[in-house]
Amino acid sequence: MLHLQIILLCSLTLQASADLLSEHSFFAALDEDQNVKLYWNVSIKNKEIFFTVEANTTGWIGFGISSGQGKMKGADIVIGWVKDGKSYFQDRHSNGYSVPEVDMQQNYELISLEERNGKTVMSVKRKFDTCDSQDNKIESGTTKVIYAYHKEDPTSENAIKPHRTGNRGSRSLLLLNSLENIPTLPPDTETFDIRHNKTAIPSKRTSYICRAFEIPKVNETHHIIMVEPIIQSGHEGIVHHMLLYECSDNFPTHHLNYTGNCYGPDMPPPGKDCAGASAFAAWAIGGKEFYYPEIAGFPIGKADSPKVVMLEIHYDNPLNKEGLIDSSGLRFHYTKQLRQYDAGVMMVGEAVTPAMIIPPKQNAWHTDGFCTKECLQQGMKDSKLPKGGINVFAALLHTHLAGRKTWISHVREGTELREIARDDHYDFNFQEYHSLKKEVHIPPGDSLINVCIYNTEDRQTKTKGGLETIDEMCLSFLMYYPKVNLTKCTSFDRGAYESWYQAFERGSDQTQTSFWTNIVNNGLKEAYQNSKEVVSLCQARAHAPLPGVDRKQQPKPMINIPYKQELVCPSTTTLIPTTSQKVTMNNRSATSSPLVLSAIICLAAIAGFQAS
Repeated sequence: MLHLQIILLCSLTLQASADLLSEHSFFAALDEDQNVKLYWNVSIKNKEIFFTVEANTTGWIGFGISSGQGKMKGADIVIGWVKDGKSYFQDRHSNGYSVPEVDMQQNYELISLEERNGKTVMSVKRKFDTCDSQDNKIESGTTKVIYAYHKEDPTSENAIKPHRTGNRGSRSLLLLNSLENIPTLPPDTETFDIRHNKTAIPSKRTSYICRAFEIPKVNETHHIIMVEPIIQSGHEGIVHHMLLYECSDNFPTHHLNYTGNCYGPDMPPPGKDCAGASAFAAWAIGGKEFYYPEIAGFPIGKADSPKVVMLEIHYDNPLNKEGLIDSSGLRFHYTKQLRQYDAGVMMVGEAVTPAMIIPPKQNAWHTDGFCTKECLQQGMKDSKLPKGGINVFAALLHTHLAGRKTWISHVREGTELREIARDDHYDFNFQEYHSLKKEVHIPPGDSLINVCIYNTEDRQTKTKGGLETIDEMCLSFLMYYPKVNLTKCTSFDRGAYESWYQAFERGSDQTQTSFWTNIVNNGLKEAYQNSKEVVSLCQARAHAPLPGVDRKQQPKPMINIPYKQELVCPSTTTLIPTTSQKVTMNNRSATSSPLVLSAIICLAAIAGFQAS
């Protein structure tokens, strides 16, 4: 009899999980134990988002959009619970670390709120921008959501017991920029892995470990259509990002499977030509699998396809743990059913060089990296698009610990167009591809500006551009089609740095905090702002320079007419009463976990009873 009860309960749970998964386009567990789960749908047309929050409690649950740092203070929060067959729900905001206050406007619309099988499930919807100062906007880029719950219902709407330490948390998500429709992989899809093989991770904070591989030989052209990370269990917080670089075709076979420091003196010369060259696959912490659009795939098996590649893994080991052995890497799914276009990857932004400097004690230091029109014109001249140029379908934005905001400006003859991708709440520990809702066409003659905003208020001396975690970068990786002969379109402002150096830094000890006065800092800022030219790094596959433009002084792309954002909020809004909503419970099924996990739990439980 007990067996039947378990089977019946599991059947109901699986059906509930299937219902929620089928009703929503996106899902994320908000905590490691999956006590709180979030499902959501997005309506770009109506600028609305639909949330379903499920928590392992029959008390109150809270869910919110933080102000950017994943904290309760400044968060936009909804709290709901079910008591005596009634549901209670309010839109609130937090000014500190006490019970959130009820908003003057109730901008979240409650769809359903219920208890079932020991769970509470709350479904709501709201506008991306409610035009309410007590709500936080939901924008493209990283959104840090927060959650909390309690096992008991409040005794009243004003007597909500505080959550326990373990019953709260936050998670970074791309709410608006995730891929909504997952392409179906063809039945002939095969895979190959590029991964480290029991590699020792150094005990220092930052390590870049590289290994050379030969791409599997295929007798005809195939397209890579999906790339997924393989992260060794327990190393999810240590494997920070991975890049796969193309090496030259004459790479010596006796250096294959070389493993060592990517940028150290022990790396053989051929390896140095790979690391930092043409990247055609990228993944960063927090990221999921990456799907190419159904119109394009990355080609292998062609004459100009990569033959040898170098896997670079950035290990971030802040606790200096010893004895770590890693076999993480990337898995590639490929098919001989070719798409219409070959896809490519282009790196844009500021070159990784010590000439990029951020002074200490800065609240919002601005750095630009330029992809010039001269570089794009030369690299795109063989485009197979009818109108020339490329179509960008995804972007990966990348800075380090000091990065707070970053975006890619698109400029045409001095006029700024809509940004290609933007992240105003950048999270170093969550870097995911931004899947563009609409592809962006970049014709020859346009230019790009990769902008990064940094905060160094906690630092005593300068931050320079470099590879270390405490150094900084300002880069982006654009996924596009059709593939053209351009893999790197970056710049560095040598003239600005040299003029500032001669005026302020020469003969001084820049490691001393006392050196970085307002006069020195403003002098550096003005040098960057006033320079008219930059050195462009325009490179084709395998480190080959683009003739006539690589390492040349070229005019900075200038924005004379900024992009005008669409006005969303009217000057006045109508207040909605703040009385809490009470809704009779319905019988809509709740869910205890995603479908696959539920199946595993149920099968394990049944097997356990059968064994007994």
